[in-house]
Amino acid sequence: MNRFFAHVPLLSIPVFVLVASACAKQPPPALPPPREVAQGFGERAGLVLVDDAYGDGAEQLVYLDQGWGPLVTLWYYHADQGSTLMPYDLLIHLEQADSEQAFIAPENLTRFRLLNQHRTPNNPDALPVGFARHDDQVGLTCAACHTGQINYQGKAVRIDGAPAMADIIGFLRAVRAAIAATLADEAKLRRLAATMKGGAAAAQAALTETQAWLDSYEQSNHPSIDEGFARLDAVTRIVNQTIRFTSDPSKGLAVSAPASYPELWDAPHHDYVQWTGFASNAEIGPLGRNMGEVLGVYGRIDVQHYESEDAAKRGYTSTTEANEMVAMEDTLRKLESPRWPEDVLPPIDLALAKRGEALYRDNCSSCHALIDRSDPQRKVVAMITDIDVVGTDPTAANVVAHARVPAGKLEGAISPEGETYGADMPALTMIGDLVARGLATKRDAVIKALALAKLHHMEKSAKQGDHRKPTQDEPNADLLAYKARPLNGIWASAPYLHNGSVPSLYDLLLPPESRPTRFCVGRWEYDPREVGYVSDGELPFVVDTTLPGNGKGGHEFGTQLGDEDRWALVEYLKTL
Repeated sequence: MNRFFAHVPLLSIPVFVLVASACAKQPPPALPPPREVAQGFGERAGLVLVDDAYGDGAEQLVYLDQGWGPLVTLWYYHADQGSTLMPYDLLIHLEQADSEQAFIAPENLTRFRLLNQHRTPNNPDALPVGFARHDDQVGLTCAACHTGQINYQGKAVRIDGAPAMADIIGFLRAVRAAIAATLADEAKLRRLAATMKGGAAAAQAALTETQAWLDSYEQSNHPSIDEGFARLDAVTRIVNQTIRFTSDPSKGLAVSAPASYPELWDAPHHDYVQWTGFASNAEIGPLGRNMGEVLGVYGRIDVQHYESEDAAKRGYTSTTEANEMVAMEDTLRKLESPRWPEDVLPPIDLALAKRGEALYRDNCSSCHALIDRSDPQRKVVAMITDIDVVGTDPTAANVVAHARVPAGKLEGAISPEGETYGADMPALTMIGDLVARGLATKRDAVIKALALAKLHHMEKSAKQGDHRKPTQDEPNADLLAYKARPLNGIWASAPYLHNGSVPSLYDLLLPPESRPTRFCVGRWEYDPREVGYVSDGELPFVVDTTLPGNGKGGHEFGTQLGDEDRWALVEYLKTL
């Protein structure tokens, strides 16, 4: 194994994380001709195209100083957390459904707003950001949904920890279509077989098994609304993965509550995380949260029916890489929010921003505290606000607080609390069971996570903010709420609100009825005046805020300001 990252401090980059280019079984696919690839990727190996799928090409790619060096960034992009989406060689050599071009060709991947990379020792086949090898499989990592990019007048800026623009479900459906096309086309199948160890039999098996897995995934996640770009109903999809491990996939919940990918900077410093604040960062909370995330993005776990506490101590075996998750969380502690890049975007009007600062303190700071982004000991107290107070679309909160799922093979089994499961249970209880039993087989990682929590004084605390308190009749009442956080780096986090229903900061300061009802999402081109992405037109995806789950209402704080004050507040938000 090539350990060329081993000199980076322990807990920032573990020494077991990278594989050398010798791991590639076949020559990697050709990259576009040099004239199509922008310059300026530097040590982080990013690749952007001059000609982009939606007209957002760039001539140059730059990165911002966020407290990470290039080696840390590259590890973050491709760290193996245990996701096993499909055979590695199949993804590498799969053709697009309607051509002989490689599915992973950069021109194709930009259609889903995945971020392309050049080859590196830990990414020998030039997979996009957020894809990692796990044994002979390939899956997703945190970086796929939490690495952003903005383009402005021919320059692209990569932002670590920022919300991605990715259309993950569109990507999966395109893979499914490519597999179906290969199975139906002898010439395609023959070309694939020639690249794979084991020949035609191996290719046929990989295609058939992956197609069946994707069919099952589609069956368990029947959407009542399209998520599109820049968001995912992550909680429901994680719940439905647990149902696939324990019961009939057809019993999955409807995908109904799209949520924006949240920014990751400061996340390990928060007392509570997730849009509804349901996850505590105390003790092993971060490790449990990350295990749930890996299971949601296609890790595997072997759920067992245990009826005694002694038997349950054996836990559930899984593909999850718990030590890697601990290292990921600790690495994120060092990530800082990005500063407005005045060498790329228009400079901030400091006089106008100064006026906006007073408006921020009067209208925003009680929920969105100001913090020192570079303080390694910073603590963030999340302000949890009831859905009836904040007024934003309640669908996501209702799913988290109220969803129930069949117990399946866990019916009659013992819970981690020593109780016996009935025929069904709250969705969060199901996730909690898989996480707790999964961690029972990851003792080393649990010890490391507890040591880090003690080191950083991450202790359980009461939730703050204006929200309901749990009762015997409604034990999850405090989850009928949404979390507010400090707004440093907010300029890099469009679209806004938990469901991505408002395209820009300026629009968010308008009364709800004046906010756009329909807007485009999926462009990388940036609007530095209103602070958001360019959102006119119809491509690649239109958010219709009249649909349940897409509501643009609520968060009426500051909406009573006059227009001059609105622009002053927007200008100040650029400085955070």
